Amino acid sequence: MAKQSFKTIKVLINDDGTIEFDQEGYVGKSCEKDQTIQDLINAMGDEKKVVKKPEYYKKEEIHIQQRF
Repeated sequence: MAKQSFKTIKVLINDDGTIEFDQEGYVGKSCEKDQTIQDLINAMGDEKKVVKKPEYYKKEEIHIQQRF
């Protein structure tokens, strides 16, 4: 049975009006593939500052199962 990992998107609204998204549970570039995150970023409009967390640079685990 595969281990289930939970993903969380926190939306932070700062005192100066800036908005931050903090994604947890993502490894590698999987956050860029998540449609919910892309929709949130696109809804923001103008250019955003992107800060990548250390998890972004980790390799994603891919499990391949062959049956003969």
